[in-house]
Amino acid sequence: MDGTLIDNLGYHLQAFREMYRRYGIPPLDDDEFLRYSNGRTNDDVIRYVFGNDIPQERVDELGSEKEAIYRDLYRPHLQLSKGLPPILDDLRRRGVPMAVGSSALDENIDFVLDGLRIRHYFRAVVNATQIKCGKPHPEVFLKCAAALGALPQDCVVCEDAVAGVEAGLAAGAKVIAIASIMPRSALSRAHMVIDSFQEITAETMLGL
Repeated sequence: MDGTLIDNLGYHLQAFREMYRRYGIPPLDDDEFLRYSNGRTNDDVIRYVFGNDIPQERVDELGSEKEAIYRDLYRPHLQLSKGLPPILDDLRRRGVPMAVGSSALDENIDFVLDGLRIRHYFRAVVNATQIKCGKPHPEVFLKCAAALGALPQDCVVCEDAVAGVEAGLAAGAKVIAIASIMPRSALSRAHMVIDSFQEITAETMLGL
């Protein structure tokens, strides 16, 4: 979802910068932070920032605080990624089942799917509460395929994160990588690398 359905990662970074300020944490290098965090579960990212030894209850509190900041920052800018609306329309018209597989929290998924009124495109949603292992483990995409009644090798995964590309490949799916924030070279193991959805069509996806 993040970085694929929507181009929002810059707002996540802004939210973490605000968390650094609130809690007196020395700012982390954005590139290093993205390399680690993109595609991983919220718990993993919070522990990366605040330390592995904090209790789960505190992890949950800090995660909720950060995501509330992010939603406030991004709400005025919420929109689908460029080139994506006609692809979603065409896939739906063709009867191609689609799922959202995200390590985001329920609140963020609802914020996007309901805020953009796109929930009807997706037959299934698999979120962070339904998985034990974050990306690059393939669990989220295996559960998406199962929810769609499809074999993973008959699925196409769209991802913007290195961990997500690896998860899609490990699941046995075809992977389209969107270089919305990571360099194309970092995503080169995907079956196809694009700069935006404006470069492809639903036919492109089905061709994989």
